Amino acid sequence: MTGYDIQTLADRAEITDLFVKLGRCLDEHRFDELHELFTEDVVGTTPGGTQNGRDALVAQARRNHEDYDRLTHQFTSVLVEVDGDAGSIRAYVTGSFGHEADPRPERVLTGLYRNKVVRTTGGWRISELTVEPRFRVEAAVSAQ
Repeated sequence: MTGYDIQTLADRAEITDLFVKLGRCLDEHRFDELHELFTEDVVGTTPGGTQNGRDALVAQARRNHEDYDRLTHQFTSVLVEVDGDAGSIRAYVTGSFGHEADPRPERVLTGLYRNKVVRTTGGWRISELTVEPRFRVEAAVSAQ
């Protein structure tokens, strides 16, 4: 492994922050801020379907997350690679979905993110977002 130059380290830090902001925006229902993270022509493939374009992907994220007031997206094994003005992010995510009235999650999803990023005049942006599901755990429905 060769060393990194300062520009590569700065790029890796900015790309990592971009990825962490994605999870934070979902968790905190800051859906409008997602527009700042994607290219206009982003392609997103998630358990919720495939969307072409930033507006469609943000709308899908809103639909799939807004009904939950307790959300956590935790990323592990984050690998950022940079090649000039392009790069990639590979990471595992565990997303927990629940409600304020009950500390137990209604749903827990684990998946693998494989994202592509590009440098734009506004900084790094996600140009391709892919979530490959690995595990899904649903809370048991209680009889009432």
